[in-house]
Amino acid sequence: MHEVIMPKLGLTMESGVIEKWHKQEGDLVQEGEVLFEVMTDKVSLEVESYYSGYLRKILKKEGEEVPVTEVVAYIGEKGEPLIIKKKGKEQPKIEITSQAISEQSLKPAEASPLARKLAQQKNIDLSLIKGTGPKGRIVKQDIEAYQAKSTERIKISPYAKKLSREKQIDYSCIKGSGPGGRIVARDIESAVPEAGKETSLASNLTAMRRTIAQRMVQSYQSIPHVYFKAKAEADKLIALREKLKSKAQALYGAGITYSDFMLKIAASVIKEFPAFNSSLENDRLIIHQDINIGLAVSIEGGLVVPVISHADQLTLVEIAKKRADLVNRARQGSLSGQDLANGTFTVSNLGMYSSVREFTAIINPPQAAIMSVGAIYKEPGLDQDKVVPKSFVNITLAVDHRILDGAIAAQFLDRIVEHIQNPELLVI
Repeated sequence: MHEVIMPKLGLTMESGVIEKWHKQEGDLVQEGEVLFEVMTDKVSLEVESYYSGYLRKILKKEGEEVPVTEVVAYIGEKGEPLIIKKKGKEQPKIEITSQAISEQSLKPAEASPLARKLAQQKNIDLSLIKGTGPKGRIVKQDIEAYQAKSTERIKISPYAKKLSREKQIDYSCIKGSGPGGRIVARDIESAVPEAGKETSLASNLTAMRRTIAQRMVQSYQSIPHVYFKAKAEADKLIALREKLKSKAQALYGAGITYSDFMLKIAASVIKEFPAFNSSLENDRLIIHQDINIGLAVSIEGGLVVPVISHADQLTLVEIAKKRADLVNRARQGSLSGQDLANGTFTVSNLGMYSSVREFTAIINPPQAAIMSVGAIYKEPGLDQDKVVPKSFVNITLAVDHRILDGAIAAQFLDRIVEHIQNPELLVI
């Protein structure tokens, strides 16, 4: 009998709310199939099964908040004795007889040899298909029909799906306006009946927004933030990007952005200052060996921070490709838990908003620091005593003053500025 636990999908994740079970008790489950959806710190994620077997018992229902590593269900074979453990004590056996599992789910699917072969090739669970052959036998046409139907499944982001439930909107008739026709939150909002709309709206916070609010308050109240600001000349950075971006696009299909440079610069400088790759947890200072840089990404209804793991070991092009993939999937609502896990430092870049020259970001706990990047702007500067137009970018560094002092923060920021002003250092 296998225990299904609430997974820990991030350094700070302590619990998750089960949003939806994709399988019911008695259902056959294949390894890798989506078992349930969970709302974590900032995003809704699908949890896949690590085991194949029958879902014998669901312990936690939809809407329940469950601490990480706590058992939420059991998967096993039909007729296998089920022992539910609670608070470390073994409880009397609860026998789940074969009658407790629906006959339909236990009954091996009758299928023709060709249908079985086709199902195996296409990785299709025969128990999910209703046969149309003699005596309900599954035939080739049933497999093909099931696959065609599967490809026509409605594409909808997890957040939009959650919103549809809250607003009791049937999304099956809604045309999606997201990438590839995906239904996104604005489509659900647009589908709310006019009679139900008010000129002044008041609504409860979504789970994501509520979690963000709690985390930000927790961070600001428990971590003594100290901010350091610097102004870096960006002309060489602009020139290098202009020189590389078309070649990188042609050779590797990767468009290099200023965010990619900032991620690469942060990772490179952290190698020199490992204290910035640390966490203070329960009065223990942990210096992380892996340099995993998170990038704050705005999405519908909130904010997520997907992580580029081992960023210090990646080239600029490799970072650009990973960043593009993560940002695209963040906005499509298809990030996995692993994409969001184990970040050790965060970069927040609002440079795409030309009027935002600088801002201060709040540390993403339990990380030790966060770097904010403003828009690149032009203003008069000096070149050999002559006033000429130059480009600049403002960087703000927020550090946890419990573990990082002003002097080392200033040194770290100095190196960041040096790399921005001399981006060729990235290839040395």
